[in-house]
Amino acid sequence: MSVIGRGVIRLVRGIAWLWQACGCVLANGVRRLSKGSWADYVLFELSGPLLERTPQRPRLLSIFSRSKPALTVEALHDALRRIAADPDVRGVVILVKGAQISLAQAQSLADLFARFRGWGGEYSSGTAAKEVVVYLETCAGAEYVVAAAADRVFVSPQTDWSVLGLRAEPVFLAETLRRIGVEAEVVKVAPWKTAFDTLERSEMSAAHREQMERLLDGWYSEMVTAISRGRDRSEEQVRAAIDSAPLTAREAVESGLVDDAVYEDELAKVLGGTKEEARILPYDQVSRTLYRRPRLRHRKGIGVISLSGMITTGKSRRFPGGLPIVGSNTAGSSTVQQMIRAAVQNERLAGVLLHVDSGGGSALASDLIWRELTLLDRKKPVVAYMGDVAGSGGYYVALPAQKIVCQAATLTGSIGVIMAKLITSEAFSKVGAKSFPVQRGENADLYASDVRWRPEQRVKVEEQIKHTYGTFKRLVADARKMEADSLEELCGGRVWTGRQAQVRGLVDEIGSFATAVDRLCELASLPTDGSVPVV
Repeated sequence: MSVIGRGVIRLVRGIAWLWQACGCVLANGVRRLSKGSWADYVLFELSGPLLERTPQRPRLLSIFSRSKPALTVEALHDALRRIAADPDVRGVVILVKGAQISLAQAQSLADLFARFRGWGGEYSSGTAAKEVVVYLETCAGAEYVVAAAADRVFVSPQTDWSVLGLRAEPVFLAETLRRIGVEAEVVKVAPWKTAFDTLERSEMSAAHREQMERLLDGWYSEMVTAISRGRDRSEEQVRAAIDSAPLTAREAVESGLVDDAVYEDELAKVLGGTKEEARILPYDQVSRTLYRRPRLRHRKGIGVISLSGMITTGKSRRFPGGLPIVGSNTAGSSTVQQMIRAAVQNERLAGVLLHVDSGGGSALASDLIWRELTLLDRKKPVVAYMGDVAGSGGYYVALPAQKIVCQAATLTGSIGVIMAKLITSEAFSKVGAKSFPVQRGENADLYASDVRWRPEQRVKVEEQIKHTYGTFKRLVADARKMEADSLEELCGGRVWTGRQAQVRGLVDEIGSFATAVDRLCELASLPTDGSVPVV
């Protein structure tokens, strides 16, 4: 770009900033007239499933639907950024009511709380930091990990502190299926690829148990560490409390696990202290009266491509508001390819963030997406962020990224291949149904459900599996700069927590979606002050 062109851009941005500053002065002047409606604490409610990003709702659905969209991590992030800039707000109150939160999501919220405190310091140095208050109706597992990251934690007087630990109890159905005439035939690269074990086996294998023990050890350690750090208790004290749970609200207060047991209607008085009651108002009610500061958006942005659900060939399947009516969301390779190609052509995008929340799926579809992302990364930087799970094909598609970020509790890895089919001929026979297949070609029945694989067919399937597995391992070795010979201890279908994966070099950094945005901005030579649009 010429010197004149850069000068014109700076002039236009200067005028835009001045115009925005004038608007802020006017809005803040009007705001002073409504001082009685200001909030001391801004209220948010977490209930139901928690999504990372706010789903795009069809316009007609938005117009005719009276229900407001559920709170997402993205929406909460943007709201807290605005609240942090208001010098008159003392903090936020998070009501947790029946929220369905995973441990990885709890870690993302904890990271967001820390960022919120930091933002407050940027705008109002020398003043008291804004506080985060969490009120729990129920108190268990991941929701308490969220609360432990807050400055103060309150529960209802009748709420039990029910952080009981972790338990996994897979049910094995091979014998059940045999009784109805169904049998699972499975080919896999190693015993740790356990996706179909519950259908193929009648009991847990040694490899499956070893893997479950390792994952539970990792998650439990993360939970204990988070509670210990947040509540300023030793890890031994936290483990003892978990082993003694459930505790009454009063016992939890006496143990320092919560600050007080009060009813929700008493929060205003408790937070107000010796003065009058604190004004606690919902964000929707106060968003228009928050203090405004001029903030120009950067002319370049970063694009987000979300890949969630099973990876399949063809088009993706999505439901309005993210709520499936029949089946579940899928990530279709054709749809994702089109999105990637559009990102390449979009000159306003300086980079792309791949958000993966998928346990895998089709090897072919994963490879097609991998190829498009590889081509994209040659022109614009790509960073991958893993949500709750990014295993098998979900890890495969993240390999072209220059940086891979995930939470410590994310499930990832599962570098392996598996193929299975259910044999249902006996089940059909039990109900008097008969099939009369007619075929041409020796292997036309390879994927048919009425016959088992013949020995030569099974050899063919095993060859396919080995070929795909070899390709997968080669791509991992190239992307992660590892020796191919050292990969087998990490692969073989083994699943890792995010922390375990980072130690083994499979991911680069532990952090949240916002962390991944920061890393992408750095790679694209963009500022990390929140001025870069994320679209």
